[in-house]
Amino acid sequence: MLVVTGSPGYWLVSAIASGLGGVEIPVYEKVFPDGELYVRLINPEKVFNRSVVLVSTLYPDQGRSFLRTLLIIDAIKQSNSGRVIGVIPYLAYSRQDKVFMPGEPISACVVVKALKNTGLDALLTVDVHSPRVLECFGDQACNILVSDLMVGNALKYLEKPIVLAPDKGALERASFAARVYGLEHDYLEKTRDRVTGAVSYTPRELSVRDRDVVIVDDIISTGGTIAEATRILYKSGARRVVVAATHGLLVGEALKKLEESGVYKLILADTLLVRYDHPLLEYVDITPRIIEAIKEQLK
Repeated sequence: MLVVTGSPGYWLVSAIASGLGGVEIPVYEKVFPDGELYVRLINPEKVFNRSVVLVSTLYPDQGRSFLRTLLIIDAIKQSNSGRVIGVIPYLAYSRQDKVFMPGEPISACVVVKALKNTGLDALLTVDVHSPRVLECFGDQACNILVSDLMVGNALKYLEKPIVLAPDKGALERASFAARVYGLEHDYLEKTRDRVTGAVSYTPRELSVRDRDVVIVDDIISTGGTIAEATRILYKSGARRVVVAATHGLLVGEALKKLEESGVYKLILADTLLVRYDHPLLEYVDITPRIIEAIKEQLK
């Protein structure tokens, strides 16, 4: 199996190549004086008529990361490869999964269609914000669920917790993890101002008094949403709150917000190029689950 790196320095490339018993195909990259990006496969003859796994992440620097990924896909196809399986753990623009206000694009679908039209034969992503956007790719797209791995890690800090989604839209990933461990699950009522982006919560009739809680979500960006949810849970009598999220972007002062809200521990999947060192954080290796999904595609 040949594994091509779509993101310079991305640790997951070597991990997947090792897990598959494959060979890494490096990519040469440079930026021209005018800012344009240039990529080239090293030893392109190796991909001739061979199945290839392209491993790429679309964060940080989403625009350039996306363009780089498209250019590398085309470079693989121009080298007359066989099937190309794209492993893109973090799918950028996935939160714009519908038209919220007149005049907007469905950015998530634009990204997915571009990946397919450039030459991806299959797309594997991890805990995409809205699984329905993968319909834009077709039946060769797979959403890999990993919320149970983070919740499993959270259990060492908690006693019979209730698993909560921060809104109804996130209930599927919360319920998936809860079922694995036989835990109760529910969600919070969330309202988002489409103009300002501000989030507010309306408390539900949740029995969290003297209970441990694990909040399950897909993306933590600025941390404001989860911090507010945590404060509401403590006001409702929760004993301890642990957050289990898949993609920890942690923009700006996100960690400070989460600490100040009382989050006991933040458990993240290892999906991104960036990895932060902070006592609040704990990372979970999801490589084995990604490798399982790749092997399914190769059958």
